[in-house]
This record gives sequence, structure tokens and C-alpha cells, in this order.
Amino acid sequence: MKLNFTKVFLVLSLAAGSTAFAQEKMTMEVYAVQLKAAQDREAAAKAALENCNSANSNINNEISEIDANITSTWNQIYALVGSDKAGVDAYRQQLLALEREVDGLGALSAEELFKRRKEIDDIESRLNDLKGSKIYALTEMQNKAATIEGKISALRNRMPKSLYDDYTVMRGDYLWKIAGKADIYGDPLQWIRIHSVNRAQIQDPDVIFPEQILKIQRGVGPDEYLVAKGDFLQKIAGQGDVLGDPTKWTKLYEANKDVVGDDPSLIYPYQVLRIPR
Repeated sequence: MKLNFTKVFLVLSLAAGSTAFAQEKMTMEVYAVQLKAAQDREAAAKAALENCNSANSNINNEISEIDANITSTWNQIYALVGSDKAGVDAYRQQLLALEREVDGLGALSAEELFKRRKEIDDIESRLNDLKGSKIYALTEMQNKAATIEGKISALRNRMPKSLYDDYTVMRGDYLWKIAGKADIYGDPLQWIRIHSVNRAQIQDPDVIFPEQILKIQRGVGPDEYLVAKGDFLQKIAGQGDVLGDPTKWTKLYEANKDVVGDDPSLIYPYQVLRIPR
């Protein structure tokens, strides 16, 4: 039988076209379903976002209200201590500056601390001045001041009462000669200083013995006073860092009879006096 290839080709072409159309139609249906699902998800997401924005707005409003209440409360507190936020901030910075000074001194050796003890006194004085402010009533400031006081106390505990070197008396030595040595005082007139500091073991300044170990004072302690030219007991007692009252010279004399002797009107440069606190 003779085949009609033209008819066969047409039949196959129509069959293929029908299949492709069916596949295309199915793809569009799936796409429509997926699109609808995506649109639903988008709508749900937008609704959730609106809810979040609304909740976020409510939270921001609550935060603003709380902040306003906090600011109002602090303003009331500032008024109670006679200041404002700027004044309290400035006070805080003053305390922090004092603490930094104390921390800086804390890095020094005990000997260096002793030499710079007046700086510690000054810091403590400024701290006490700050404590006189109403702002000190704030707990934060009291805590910071207490921290600084603790650090100052630790510095003072590290300091020696005074600084001394040891000197071993050699044969042929006498106080005038020792004081004149370059590595001692380089000034023989300061023999009396050696005698004052070592009065417990030198009964007669003209009599010292080989192998005696004498203290050579390198710095005056907080409870000591090195007599200068022109000093007298009333003048010394009246100084603010001594007794602050010239009428208390008798108290100074009683504490130093073993140095001054029987005549309180006679004191000499380089004598080292005890300060009775």
C-alpha cells in the first residue's frame, strides 16, 4: 500500500501541537495558583508589618513618656541640690579629675610619695571642699568621694613617716665633720640636724663612737619641723601646718625640751622639732 507522507506529516504535526497546547495550559494554571499564593503571602506580610509599625509607634511613645518622666524627676533632684544637669556634670568631672591625680601618684615609689605629700594634702583639701557642696548629697557623688578617700588613705599608708639614710660612724668622725661631707649635707652647720634626729642615742653631741649607726634625715616628716634662720617657737607654732596658733608655743616646747634645752627662747637653725598633733 502506498503511504501518503503528506497526510502522515499533517497528522503528526496536529498531535504535537495539541500536546504543546495542553502543556502550556497546565503551566499557566500552576502559575496562577502560585501567583495567588504569593499575593496572599504579600498581603499577610503587609498586615504584619502594619501591626509591627503600630506596636513600634506605641513603644516609642511609651519610651518618650518615660524619658520625659525621668528628665522631670532629675530636674526635681537637681533643684533639691541647688544645681542643674550641667552643674552636676561639672561636679562629677571635678571628682574624676581628682581621682586621676590620685591614681597618678599611686604609680610613685614610697620615697617619691613622701616628697610629694603636700600634693596629697592638696587633693584631700579640694575633695573636702567639694564635699561641702549640696551636690555631694547625691549617692553617686558620695560613692565616688569614698573611693577617692580610700585611695588617698592607701597612699598615706605607703608613705614612710620620714626619710632617712643610715650612716656608720668611722674612727675620727664627729658630727660637724659628718654633716660637712658632700654625700651627707655638704654643710657642717647641719651637725645639729644629725644630733636632733639621733637624740635618743647621742647624749652629748661631742661624743659619738665608731660603728654607731646614725640616721641622716633626707626629708622632714609630717610631724616634724626643720628650724630655719629667724624662727622662734611662737612663730613656728603659729604656722598653719604646725599648730596654727602662736599661743601654743608652750605645747611645742614641752614636746621638744630634749632638743631645745632649758631656755625656750634659744632655738637654732637645722634643729628638728616634733610637732605635737
